[in-house]
Amino acid sequence: MIEKKSRNEVPAENGKNNRKPQILAVDDASVMLTTISMALGDDYDVFTISDPLLVEKYLKQTTPDLILLDYKMPGLSGIELVPIIRKFEKQKDTPIIFLTSEKTNRFASTAAALGASDFIVKPIDEATLREKVAQRLRHFVMWRRLREL
Repeated sequence: MIEKKSRNEVPAENGKNNRKPQILAVDDASVMLTTISMALGDDYDVFTISDPLLVEKYLKQTTPDLILLDYKMPGLSGIELVPIIRKFEKQKDTPIIFLTSEKTNRFASTAAALGASDFIVKPIDEATLREKVAQRLRHFVMWRRLREL
């Protein structure tokens, strides 16, 4: 199931609507999706998917600005999802942050080799989550601007 956990637009000071950055969170644990939504929902549009097999369908309909991806899920792991995500032209450079209980250097190497921007070890600290999401989005926006020059 795909769920949206916050408002789509917020009024700007000039009276126009500005789109909040979209975050896609994919995790088979509903408590994790709720935690993410509560931590990020005030600043971002958070869409959650508990079934990793629905990610491709979601990406055909919309383009998130950042993806939070559980490393281990039944049916389709986060590792297996990365190539599916990257086959979409608009998702080739989208930041991906893995959520994992793995604390090894080997995992960090694997995540980096797949093109992940970062990872957060579970149980997640909400302040760390907000900080890493904001940081990765800032980097992505700067990189996108540089590419357009």
